[in-house]
Amino acid sequence: MNALSHPALPAQPAPVGRFLTDSVDIGRPFQYALTYRHAPTTDLLFPDTASQFAPYRVQKVDLFTTRTIGAGTSAVSVDSAVYTLVSFEIDSIQLLRVPIRLINPTDCTTIFTSTDTVFLRSQLRPSAAGLTHHSSLTLATQTTLAPLQQEFNYPVLGLFAAGLVGVSGLLYGLFGRAIRRQWRLYQLNRRHHRFLREFDRLIQRISADSAAETANQASIIWKTYLERIEIQPYSSLTTSEIAERVDDERVTNALREADRMIYGGAFTTQSAASLTVLSDVATQRYHHKRAGLKAGFARSATSQTGTTETSVAT
Repeated sequence: MNALSHPALPAQPAPVGRFLTDSVDIGRPFQYALTYRHAPTTDLLFPDTASQFAPYRVQKVDLFTTRTIGAGTSAVSVDSAVYTLVSFEIDSIQLLRVPIRLINPTDCTTIFTSTDTVFLRSQLRPSAAGLTHHSSLTLATQTTLAPLQQEFNYPVLGLFAAGLVGVSGLLYGLFGRAIRRQWRLYQLNRRHHRFLREFDRLIQRISADSAAETANQASIIWKTYLERIEIQPYSSLTTSEIAERVDDERVTNALREADRMIYGGAFTTQSAASLTVLSDVATQRYHHKRAGLKAGFARSATSQTGTTETSVAT
């Protein structure tokens, strides 16, 4: 931050970085102060807002003019800045250490602050269900006599049930594979249309006032549907974990936009389009799952046909 350029001091003091609050809320701004005391002849670069503060988002940076205390060899310059950050992470304990780069004649030296800690304030309220005492429950008794029905002809029922089971077994042996295939495809198609109906209804009514609630419901519906399609625990995964599993940048951006609406109350003209991306991805996964089921049944039928032909030839 100074105009002069000289070699760095042999033993550089560590920069000081600390949160200006003990605890934070998801999506709400908080501040982080960075200070470095150095020789007046030292040139340095404070961290920018691109990646050094990840996973936090930098909303604003307040830089302060360099102050020099003393004169001569005992002079000390002080550079400082205050960063306004926002966190969308759900870890209860969150850490941060940032680098400062000292500019030397031939290269740069990077030194880090010590790690500072901030705690996440939970917005969950304790459940009132645990306040119910089982001792307060009473068991109701019924002493009124109930009239008995006439005796049923169980042998005839047994014969009818046995015949029904035999016919069902015969039909299943002849058409069981086709029935199973059509039933699974029917269930898959019914779940997909129900998902699209619920998801589209949410997107159509989204607005700045209902963005947080609508985005939360849409995210839950989408995760639950993909969990049924791919047998993956999406409902219990964070946005970062889902991004690693899906490996689709569209999904990552859409989920992060949903997080901004849910936890930060942010709403733009692109918010509804971001949620629509999740619907499109779910439809792609549905078609992939449907094609996989058809191919699996086809391979099974071919395998059984080949086995039968081999047996006959033998």
